[in-house]
Amino acid sequence: MKNTFKECVSAELRGLRSKHKYTQEFVANTANIDVMTLNRYESGKVSMQLDTLEKIVCVYDINLFIFFNLVNANMHNNLQNIE
Repeated sequence: MKNTFKECVSAELRGLRSKHKYTQEFVANTANIDVMTLNRYESGKVSMQLDTLEKIVCVYDINLFIFFNLVNANMHNNLQNIE
């Protein structure tokens, strides 16, 4: 279960990549970031700046508003599963 916002953001990034069947290399190259950096973001080991997150989510043809709504929905679902 994901508890923190950071963990939920990381999980959503991994989920989007899996859903689109993209490799980390493809996403990193398209977003113009280092693949190891993307790996750290997806694993929740490091935090990212908002402009970097925007570059990443644009790879999936969504904007930050939609991305944060997805994260919020998943956080809400996780909370309901606790109750």
